[in-house]
Amino acid sequence: MNKTYMRRKLVAAAILPVLISGGCATQQGNDQLMGAGAGMVGGAALGCLTGFLAGGNAGGCAKGAAIGAAVGAVTGWGAVKVSQYQASQVRSVQEDQQVYGLTKSVNATQIKINKGTSNPKMVKPGDSVLLFTDYSVQLPANMTSTQVSESWILKKDGNTLAELPPQNNLRTAGGWNADATVPIPTNAEPGTYVIEHKVLAGSSYDTDESTFVVSR
Repeated sequence: MNKTYMRRKLVAAAILPVLISGGCATQQGNDQLMGAGAGMVGGAALGCLTGFLAGGNAGGCAKGAAIGAAVGAVTGWGAVKVSQYQASQVRSVQEDQQVYGLTKSVNATQIKINKGTSNPKMVKPGDSVLLFTDYSVQLPANMTSTQVSESWILKKDGNTLAELPPQNNLRTAGGWNADATVPIPTNAEPGTYVIEHKVLAGSSYDTDESTFVVSR
């Protein structure tokens, strides 16, 4: 067997336990704000190992680490979750009809998002963003409430970074507002982020988008 190849295998065998303990253990113990950081570190480490095995030198490690870090950073957003959530009814059925011109009767459940917003508009890594989803629920005369799912998807440059776990609750007819606080990872890349707001009830759903900017 080629001696150079054997040396690479020996070095890889020595490095791999360190990468596993440093990457996996960290991800199991980290919190929401460190999710992206753990993904970047783990991705860089595994990328370095792959690059070393392929090239057998520091240059291969550096190239693999750069690629792995980029992929790991995106993957790390998956650890971001809603840190605070609350919802309340803000309008009666009659007020919804007057404000938004909704019909007085429907044959099936209807969902309409009136506005989705993100505040503040400018944040820094480590800050939090408050998401507001204002929506209306219309119910047939024979229904008093329905199961509603509220969810948010975080995107950047056309890529989905995180799908926040949906909030499922019973809702009566009228206007509702759902608030969710989302922590921004400490190593979030600068740029414009898009939040897709979605509300679903049965076969009826509606979506809206809002944006915020991360700056350093």
